Amino acid sequence: MNVIHISKTKKVAMSFLAALAIAPLSAFAAADTVLEPINVTAPIIEHDYLDPKSPTNPYRVETTAEAGTEIFTEKDIQNLAPKDVFDLLDKAVGLDITYQGRKSPFFVNERGGGSFTYIIDGAILPSTSNRILQKIPMSAIEQIEIVRGSTSLPIGPSINIGSSNSGSGLNTGFIIIRTKQPTKTMLTLNAGLEQSEGQPTANKESMYTGLVFGNSDFNGYIGGMIAGMNRPSQDTWFDGQNAQSKMVNAGINAGRFSAKMMIYNDTGRFEMQRGVTLTGTLDPSKWYYDPITTHLFSTDATMQWNEHHTTIASLFKTNYSQTEHDDSFASPTVTAAKLYTEDTSGYSLRHNIHYGDTKVMLGLQRATDSGFGPNTNTAYNKFDTSVLGYSGSLEQTLFDGQLILDGGYRQDTKHIMNSSNTSSTNNANNDVNMAPAKIYTLGAKWFVTPTYDISGRYYHGSQGTMGDFDVKPYPSGTLDPEMQKRVEMSFEAKYSKAFTPMITWFDINIDNYKSQYSYVDASKVTIYPTYVLNGQTYYYYTQSDLHRQGVELLLKGKFDFGTTYKFGWTHMITNEAISSTGVITDNNGNSNAKDLYVATLGHEWDTYRANLSVKRESSWSTSTSAMGTATNVPLGDFTRIDANIMRDLTIGNAKARLSLYGRNLTDEHYATRYTTGYYYDRGRTIGADITMEF
Repeated sequence: MNVIHISKTKKVAMSFLAALAIAPLSAFAAADTVLEPINVTAPIIEHDYLDPKSPTNPYRVETTAEAGTEIFTEKDIQNLAPKDVFDLLDKAVGLDITYQGRKSPFFVNERGGGSFTYIIDGAILPSTSNRILQKIPMSAIEQIEIVRGSTSLPIGPSINIGSSNSGSGLNTGFIIIRTKQPTKTMLTLNAGLEQSEGQPTANKESMYTGLVFGNSDFNGYIGGMIAGMNRPSQDTWFDGQNAQSKMVNAGINAGRFSAKMMIYNDTGRFEMQRGVTLTGTLDPSKWYYDPITTHLFSTDATMQWNEHHTTIASLFKTNYSQTEHDDSFASPTVTAAKLYTEDTSGYSLRHNIHYGDTKVMLGLQRATDSGFGPNTNTAYNKFDTSVLGYSGSLEQTLFDGQLILDGGYRQDTKHIMNSSNTSSTNNANNDVNMAPAKIYTLGAKWFVTPTYDISGRYYHGSQGTMGDFDVKPYPSGTLDPEMQKRVEMSFEAKYSKAFTPMITWFDINIDNYKSQYSYVDASKVTIYPTYVLNGQTYYYYTQSDLHRQGVELLLKGKFDFGTTYKFGWTHMITNEAISSTGVITDNNGNSNAKDLYVATLGHEWDTYRANLSVKRESSWSTSTSAMGTATNVPLGDFTRIDANIMRDLTIGNAKARLSLYGRNLTDEHYATRYTTGYYYDRGRTIGADITMEF
């Protein structure tokens, strides 16, 4: 296992962080009162781009789509103390996060299926996003917004911006991540330790500094962060990771014009957990990435021409690379490392118009993606693609605000510049435009009374093509483009800020969904037929129609005495697959959890904050992956409880926050996928975290 080499400067910083971690403990025991807060004389910058209704917010959603949008603020992240981005998303209503120790470790399923597009400060992430996001320090994140349904069309492309030879279809939503920006001159230091039973102690540390300048007419900020994380693992588990991260951001505001930029990079190691087979033995695979690196740059500029017109322009570029090691614990032989790289870049131009009761959002986006690597499981090892899309939506308020209607259209066209297999001269679909994806949406929201409102959304989308490259059916025939129709209805009652219930019914139909073809032979073994082309082995594909339907209940509120709560229950009524021959298979509770429950409870008193988070998933018994389909395997069926208690205090000229937390307090070693075995959760993890702000 590689060891992170720490420079002399970083050793000094880490020693300082360790001293800071000890100081509040003694102060906590000795002091019964908190010192007066520091008077800040530096200017404070307000960021309205996070306001969901602000015209300067490039990810503003239509009023009718707010019912399907969930936001985690910086304070929420502190309260929940998640391990990483995926641990936080697992606490969202209706999301099911499954983990496998393979190349794509995390799968984020929305209400029984689907896939998200991930965006960081305007940068659209490539297909390797689930390997990128697990390394980003949570202390670098200011807000995460989950937009379900993908009906807010100006946000991003409706199709994958990179390559695909699996017939992957339309996006079902967006995960929008905003990094930390200073609102005042500040220095924040953070350090933490945590321990899982039977595993080495993990540590993290970060330093963020921000400077603001100017006056009400012209002001700006500059911020920077360095962070480190080391989560080692025993070889019998092999799920360790480490990372060193750096981030710089800056921005200016001059009258109606504003601009900001962000640069982020990290490097580290990522181990793919060993599976536990049905016989209880460990899979011998020693599969890991070292190094695994990410470079990201984004910038945008906003011009509010007047109270009616706002233009937002943005640019981004990402570079991802991984050095893959595919060894075995059963053999001392070391295989040759394989390098994979992927570059993504793009731009977008949005224009928001607001005249009284009429709102218009127009958008133009282009993203390019280029990847290269000797991955023999991928049909096309080198690709250069681009997606050009445009969108428009109109929102109209009627009857003095009692009724809101909206409609939108988006079209995305993928251009394949080059696609080739490095082991041959075979090229396919070079310098061609694929059939465009076309999306139509309608929405309505009716404020029946000041207390009750009803909202509805309709989505009709055509993928345009069955996939980027050649996808062969079995044994012959044709495959058709994917089509999606989604309907969502929500009823909300705002009885008080302490009790706001909402119930949502959703219905999703997907025609021509692609999956690997398989059949069961006479010995009841599942067979996945393959074919060989130019020395490469590929799966055959088939298509089927999917139908998902369910209901979702959300209760939330805040009491004046300092208590907040959220409870969400997602129940899948049906999750059917209809084959091309008309055979209906009900997968509900078989390949997905029929019921998902999430609940959070928080309370603040004096200088203390306490939080409780509960996640409950019902069981399912089928897991499908490129390795095959595993049936009759117990997955899910767990209750996970996380808790966190914090105290805010002042030490000298610094504000401090001491946090003690526990994840999976019930110590359930649950699994959510079976591939080369079960991938069990580590179980109970206890940690302590100290943050000091100067």
